[in-house]
Amino acid sequence: MAVFYRQYRPQKFSDLVGQEVIAKILVSQLESARFGHGYLFFGPKGTGKTSAARIFAKSVNCLKYGKRDEKKRKIKMGEPCDKCISCLAVLDGSNLDLIEIDAASNRGIDEIRDLREKIKLSPVSSRFKVYIIDEAHMLTTEAFNALLKTLEEPPAHAIFILCTTEINKLPATIVSRLQKFNFSRARGEDLEKVVSKIAKAEAINIEKDAIGEIAHVADGSYRDAVSIFDQLASKGKSIKTSDVAEIAKVGGWDQLYKFGQLIAAKKLKSAVLLIENLADKGADISFFAKQAVLFFEKLLFIKIGIEGGTISDLSSDQVEKMKTLASEFESSELQTAMKQFLVAESEIKIYPLPQIPLVLTVCKIIGDGENEQDALTVQEVREKKIEKPSIESDKSTQKSKINNNGSASVKQIEKNWDQFIKKVKPLNAHVVALLRSAKPVDFDGTRLTLEVFYRFHKEKLEEPRIIRMLDGVMGDILNKSVRFKFVLASRETKPPRVVSKSNVVEISSDDLEQITQEIFSK
Repeated sequence: MAVFYRQYRPQKFSDLVGQEVIAKILVSQLESARFGHGYLFFGPKGTGKTSAARIFAKSVNCLKYGKRDEKKRKIKMGEPCDKCISCLAVLDGSNLDLIEIDAASNRGIDEIRDLREKIKLSPVSSRFKVYIIDEAHMLTTEAFNALLKTLEEPPAHAIFILCTTEINKLPATIVSRLQKFNFSRARGEDLEKVVSKIAKAEAINIEKDAIGEIAHVADGSYRDAVSIFDQLASKGKSIKTSDVAEIAKVGGWDQLYKFGQLIAAKKLKSAVLLIENLADKGADISFFAKQAVLFFEKLLFIKIGIEGGTISDLSSDQVEKMKTLASEFESSELQTAMKQFLVAESEIKIYPLPQIPLVLTVCKIIGDGENEQDALTVQEVREKKIEKPSIESDKSTQKSKINNNGSASVKQIEKNWDQFIKKVKPLNAHVVALLRSAKPVDFDGTRLTLEVFYRFHKEKLEEPRIIRMLDGVMGDILNKSVRFKFVLASRETKPPRVVSKSNVVEISSDDLEQITQEIFSK
């Protein structure tokens, strides 16, 4: 029994789902007998380039439109009949006038020279000799040069169709001599249509969400969508959504959504573990990185008010979840995430362990992350001091002592603040300038939480080398281990406008020069 991809491969132009414009133009050329001698079909993998080339080869030689004729360029044609000897010969691979060349394995000048010699011979039994060169970008420079002469002055009985996924690698001299057709990535709804059609024909029960998940995993490729469905169908006549991730070995939408939630919450540990778990399961990390880019693009579109196009393949429930998640990001954060994941996807192939670039990217986006046991906002830090009254008086007394100690601890920091600033200044005058707008809000004896009013200040102060310096200076003053933590002030809180003596830091011209160098060297 043939695999589904071969069994349900498009055999007519009308079967090319998602490429209707290209099909219409090619049929129109055939019907008016105004087709060319050379074509270039380019676009992503699995979008129907080679299938369209074979359909074209069947059409120009289909006996439905008459037998061989000296005026063959004037014969009006159209869709192939798939019933005549010529069409059937193409279907079973026995047509001697259809020559398919895999440029990946026949890429040298010798193969092209051989082609140039044989092309002079008339067709064996058809009107035209059709040459389909697949993966044309793999040809060597010498091979392209040899092919160029043939494309400039081709025999009347020859038609060339070059197929490639990387048109940018083809010489401009070759591209300019061919009619170009851009095969676009399949839309999710088109992939779902193809899978549903095959499922119905094969009497296979498949969940609606599973069809959507197959379309998501196929990433715009009809071939991949049908191949994944074929694998799932081999397990039985019933397919569930959970089966797709198991077979495809990639994270589905739910996995991406969870990943987005972890990044929004700055759960560094959990985000890294999610990536490692995918790698351990043998998932395609490169594909996951690419999907992460598209996922954050959807979030950005939702954030700026675009609710069509790229998010049209999501269910209403998914759109609502995405809207909630998008509200947790700034537009600039989503743009940064997209850029970082694009870089990670491009670097995956150069690392021995594919998950490494993705892990590094997550660390860069999230930073040091939050305490995963209980990530506190500024408001929560303040509310934490106000404990609920306990029924038991001894516990109430104990909590009161704890609260008093907390307040006393912050006062202890404020008391030593001037000394702290003076010790930091010789080490980094720029940091002193940033600390002027920071405010201690909580100190539990080890962790010192400072409230800052600007995101730029927070990002700068959270740099590992600066954190280590601040921890060390305050630790020396208090004679104990201290760990700094920075939180953004709520929008209602305004930066201090009254300049107090403790806020003022004298900065010399040398210090200003150092600050300037640090800022502009970034």
